[in-house]
Amino acid sequence: MSSMPPALLPHLPPARLLIVEDHPLYRDGLLALLQRRAPQLQCQAVEHADAALSHLALRADVDLLLADHQLPGGRDGLSLLAEVGERFPTVARVLVSGSEDPHLPEQARRAGLMGFLPKGLDALRWEMALVRILGGEPWFPHGARGPAAEPGPTPRQATILAHLADGWSNKTIARELGITERTVKYHLAEIYGRLGAANRAEAVARAGARGWVVLRQGGA
Repeated sequence: MSSMPPALLPHLPPARLLIVEDHPLYRDGLLALLQRRAPQLQCQAVEHADAALSHLALRADVDLLLADHQLPGGRDGLSLLAEVGERFPTVARVLVSGSEDPHLPEQARRAGLMGFLPKGLDALRWEMALVRILGGEPWFPHGARGPAAEPGPTPRQATILAHLADGWSNKTIARELGITERTVKYHLAEIYGRLGAANRAEAVARAGARGWVVLRQGGA
């Protein structure tokens, strides 16, 4: 991550990231990069799985969890991310690893993660991957196998869509999720763009048709 690619991260909206990484050099380098390139991202780091779960229990408004595959304490990143998916379904999850195991990216994809980031990625590709993931698109290394089906919404987008279907206002959604209205509007813009929708009602209808949200009888 030593080279300086064109600015990508500065254009992202505010978001909360939690990094689970016990290697101090990689952890501190990643935090420094994010602070320098994207100060609007609120980033915190912990060293092991139990600390991550404790953090999420207090701050379930985390948007993205990046977990190293090799963690201390007898747990690996995949098992941690699986538990996070069950207990905190609105948190998008990404596995990070320095392992050369060719099966890891596919395992991460099958586990429903948003991405797999090799530690050896150069700065430009790493930033491009993070921009896509925070924008709601999965990112896996070129050549990683997986289904060709269109990716569904991110956990955060799915939650916002469910609230849209219930007729909630942006202000109410922001208050419920502990985020700003500006961030809600950013997510809505991403949702509209992915669905080709012009307004809230059309977004809910198209999301329902794709199975992204369950519509109640008589509802939107």
